[in-house]
Amino acid sequence: MTVGLAGRAVAMLGIILGLLAVGLDLISAGGATSHYFDHGVVAVFVIALLSMASYLPAEVGFDTAGAAAGTAVFGFYLHVPAIFAFNHLGTPGAAAWLGLGTVLIPIGWAVVRRSERGHRDEAAAAPSWDVAAAARDPLFALSVAGLILMAAGIWLPVVTDGPSYWNASYSGDALGILLLIAVVANAATLLLPLVSARRFSADGMLLVASAGFGLAAAQWLESAFDHLGSLGTGGWVEGMGGLLLIGGVVAMRVLAARASHSPQAVPVTS
Repeated sequence: MTVGLAGRAVAMLGIILGLLAVGLDLISAGGATSHYFDHGVVAVFVIALLSMASYLPAEVGFDTAGAAAGTAVFGFYLHVPAIFAFNHLGTPGAAAWLGLGTVLIPIGWAVVRRSERGHRDEAAAAPSWDVAAAARDPLFALSVAGLILMAAGIWLPVVTDGPSYWNASYSGDALGILLLIAVVANAATLLLPLVSARRFSADGMLLVASAGFGLAAAQWLESAFDHLGSLGTGGWVEGMGGLLLIGGVVAMRVLAARASHSPQAVPVTS
């Protein structure tokens, strides 16, 4: 087995674990159980994105798109364990822990990309990130606006008259810290190249943004559509911030890919 094939197998394992998590016990307390499948929107979100993630092990030429979809699911699956960390980690069921196995999807993608760099068309043609051009792009401003909303949402109520994301966890601030890490990571990939020589690939930015989007949108997905009235300001702001972030980054990634594949103009001499 080649290293690249092993990476695709790793990603496939992550997809299987993510699908299993949808139907298994999420929380078991007092004889009552709940499942991700109880929330129709969550089930559709997870199954649809993991279906897209299967592009990676299927080797159909859309490795990065598949990895981004799987990474968004991983970000979503971080939500419940973060709520119960660290004092009540015995409360979440098998679904909460198996879902974290979706981290194998971006890991598998990284293995494939490293092993096949220079040998596969997608790896060889991965778009570069033109920092100067990106900073002037309205889509870049859209992504930064989403990042600002995500940062602001950490300090706002998750549900009406409830705690903020910062103190919504049983331990007090595990979920808030995780969201803050997501904000800092995305800020680093988006903004750090503007002020330093540090550069990040367009694909790397996409995966970081995907994880942030999955985590930021988790509360909104779990409330849609039956309990949207109870969603607090923070829940709305965080979800919208994640949506703007991923929307801007995906659009910039698509445009960068098109630019890298477009034929260069050939000067005409008389």
